[in-house]
Amino acid sequence: MANAIRRNRVTIRGSGRHTLVFAHGFGCDQMVWDDVVPAFEKDFRIVAFDHVGCGQSDRRAYRPERHGSLRGYALDLLDVIDAVADEPVTLIGHSVSGMIGLLASIILPDRFRQIVAINPSPRYTNDDDYAGGMQRQDVLAMLELMEQDQEGWAHTLAPLVMENSHRPELTERLIRSFMATDPVLLRKFAEVTFLCDFRDQLSRVSVPVDILYGLSDIVVPVSVVSYMAKQIPDAHCTSLDAEGHYPQLSAPGELASKVRQVIERRFKG
Repeated sequence: MANAIRRNRVTIRGSGRHTLVFAHGFGCDQMVWDDVVPAFEKDFRIVAFDHVGCGQSDRRAYRPERHGSLRGYALDLLDVIDAVADEPVTLIGHSVSGMIGLLASIILPDRFRQIVAINPSPRYTNDDDYAGGMQRQDVLAMLELMEQDQEGWAHTLAPLVMENSHRPELTERLIRSFMATDPVLLRKFAEVTFLCDFRDQLSRVSVPVDILYGLSDIVVPVSVVSYMAKQIPDAHCTSLDAEGHYPQLSAPGELASKVRQVIERRFKG
């Protein structure tokens, strides 16, 4: 347990019986939730952490045989949950962490009361009649740019995925987050994220899932959300009044409100 706390730089705050675990997406760390978690601290126990290779995690803990797939990050997540909670938790996972949470729930469903997945995707690239949002060759070009010029990559990708061009400070915040991550491990995390394909696993998810999504997101188009809703047995979708892939930065109040709504609905149920 101490290993997971140290490895993933787990932080715990707030009060309340039920535990909310906040899991960040690609290119970020737990600080991405700073504008969201205060809305829950009075009513819930709040757990946040950094994926291996991100933020202030122990980067020496990276293992190619484990972290060469999102399943390894799912095992890390289960370690974190075991270290912080005795009862089932609610996971709030952004982007790739939504899928990581779903994979973890397949392994140990009794560790989750609910999964709130924000702009999640089981596959980011297009495939036959599946519209994932990206072309595989574009992802490969992005990975190559990351290797050659991390700063150029960050300045190219950030405005595209953040959108909100009228608020340049949001793009700058995301660029700083990208640049603060270990470039080698960020490149490896990008590969297992954007080239993943876990569509065949969605039907195995047995826990309640709430998908929160934006109507304008070039990383995860609405077609992906619709696909996931059809494949996951107990899934409910709620749209966000937010632009871009990072609503916790661009619309934290809206996101916190919708997260609370879906949690309260499940609790009442």
